[in-house]
Amino acid sequence: MRAAPFDIFRKDLLGTPVWMETVEDIETANLRMKQMADRSPGEYFVFSQETNEILSSLPPRLSEFAAQFLSSLESET
Repeated sequence: MRAAPFDIFRKDLLGTPVWMETVEDIETANLRMKQMADRSPGEYFVFSQETNEILSSLPPRLSEFAAQFLSSLESET
C-alpha cells in the first residue's frame, strides 16, 4: 500500500510545524488547508513527500495577529 504523498502542517506559536493530516492529491490538500485555516486560523503549508518541497502555503492573516495582540492587552489590565 502506497502512502498518501501530501502532508498538511500548521505552524504553532513558536513556528514549529505540527502535522495535521495526509491526503492523496494537491487539490484536496489545498482545499483541506483552507478549511482548517477557516476553523482555526494560523499559518499552514502542504509538503510533498515525493519532492521534499513545500508546494503551497497559507500565511497567517493580519487580523489574527491584531486579535491576539488586543486579547493580550486586555488580559494585562
